[in-house]
Amino acid sequence: MLLAIQAVLEDAEEKQLTDKAVKLWLDNLRDLAYDVEDMLDEFAVEAMRCILKVSGEASTNQTERRFSWEKILIVLDDVWNKNYGEWNRLQPPFRAGAPGSKIIVTTRDSNVALLMGATKFHYLEQMSNDDCWSVFAQHAFENKDLAAQPNLEIIGRKIVKKCKGLPLAARTLGGLLRCKERDYEWEDILNSKLWSLSDEESEILPVLRLSYYHLPSHLKRCFSFCSVLPKDYEFEQKELVLLWMAEGLVQQPEENKQKEDIGGEYFCELLSRSLFQRSSRDQSKFVMHDLISDLAQWVAGDICFMLEDKVDGSKMKISPKARYSSYICGQYDDLKKFEAFSDAKV
Repeated sequence: MLLAIQAVLEDAEEKQLTDKAVKLWLDNLRDLAYDVEDMLDEFAVEAMRCILKVSGEASTNQTERRFSWEKILIVLDDVWNKNYGEWNRLQPPFRAGAPGSKIIVTTRDSNVALLMGATKFHYLEQMSNDDCWSVFAQHAFENKDLAAQPNLEIIGRKIVKKCKGLPLAARTLGGLLRCKERDYEWEDILNSKLWSLSDEESEILPVLRLSYYHLPSHLKRCFSFCSVLPKDYEFEQKELVLLWMAEGLVQQPEENKQKEDIGGEYFCELLSRSLFQRSSRDQSKFVMHDLISDLAQWVAGDICFMLEDKVDGSKMKISPKARYSSYICGQYDDLKKFEAFSDAKV
């Protein structure tokens, strides 16, 4: 049965570019898959809520008595839930603490901090290259003489630059290279795309997947489309919103709202979740961190195709499944660069 379903899907993928009805069916099927995923997440959350409710009601009064008249420090790490009612039910025991008590919340969604009534915000900046190198070296060269491996240090510092100030990347890659002592092994990591590392070797993608999996279905489609943006490309909010609208990714607005306004809300939501960040060179524009860009490309798969220069001069191949493409004009481009499109289905 599964093989039959797979065969039908593969055939539909081939026909979607020439048959609008098949394309619409696939789009609806993809939307349904996202909705089912969201539904399963809701079931899992509801099951956990029921478990916590049974144990929580019995322990709330006890917790409140325990905290009463004591100065406390509570750290709630990596919070995603934006249900105001649930937060109201959670916080009463914490209010019993003595004056000077503090609650620290970490989140990748600024709206969570606003909902929880935070009085002070601290936005983490990217680490400097020197600090990032310290994190990397701590994991890659622990109990080793760094001076005895000058080549690895040179390669390692190049790897750290690719981490773009992200401590998670520095730590994970440092641990990955901890047991690799040959230059070519380090060169392989330097020249590879970070998202191509397997789950067993790296936790970069699994961690970043959290940001994607918590998106509603309409934002998942918009984020996936961003895979066509070249790395370090600076874009304006209106520019990206118009691209989303042109591809039919913005939902039909309700009364007294324009599609541009809905697209702007999409953009701000992705920005609040740190999937976009302001450009350090132009505060009116935005960029995606290299690892976030890799995540978008992994999510999109063959649907998006980005025409870029190959380092080895070989011809790029475009998948027959590709639906979106981007191209940044170069000063010395000629027709040969566009040969990849000769294999594309029109």
